[in-house]
Amino acid sequence: MDLGLGAYADNIPALIVLGGIVIVIVTLIVTLGIYMWKILPLKIEKMWVGKASSEKGSEAEKKTEVVKKGGIIPHLDKTLERMESKIDEVNSNMRDMETRINHIDKAAMMGIVYNRRIRTIDRLRAFDTYLRLDGNGLVAEDAIETLIKPNRDDWIRVTQESKIKPLSDNYYKIIAEIKEMISNK
Repeated sequence: MDLGLGAYADNIPALIVLGGIVIVIVTLIVTLGIYMWKILPLKIEKMWVGKASSEKGSEAEKKTEVVKKGGIIPHLDKTLERMESKIDEVNSNMRDMETRINHIDKAAMMGIVYNRRIRTIDRLRAFDTYLRLDGNGLVAEDAIETLIKPNRDDWIRVTQESKIKPLSDNYYKIIAEIKEMISNK
């Protein structure tokens, strides 16, 4: 079986289609080469130097102007800048949402700590989670008196078993203070 062009010698439409495919592939390769050669180095330099360059006539700006005037992918910079601004906006929204969820979680844990109908071990776990979410204040004072001091062994086990990562180092300070309080019982 011959897979060379000799098989297509009598089939003109197939040769035209094959030629068209070759032209499209070559065009894509040339466009990608131009991007890699002209645009990408400018983006990398802009990333390293930063947008707030104090030099008005920097080499990157000159190259960018030449590329823009030359008409090689003229809207690429604008598109990339829009994408960067959208990414920044999404990141900001994610931080806001994370703060709200943290607040809701702390409120839920606080409700469990105060609810005397819930098992003591679950209330202790909720208090530990509350502290890991960077909670403190009056909840801590009440929980120490009503939950931790009467159930010292359960509290120690809860703090050792928890798999939740604390949001801040403040958790370890509070746990150390609580251990000191219950050891002086």
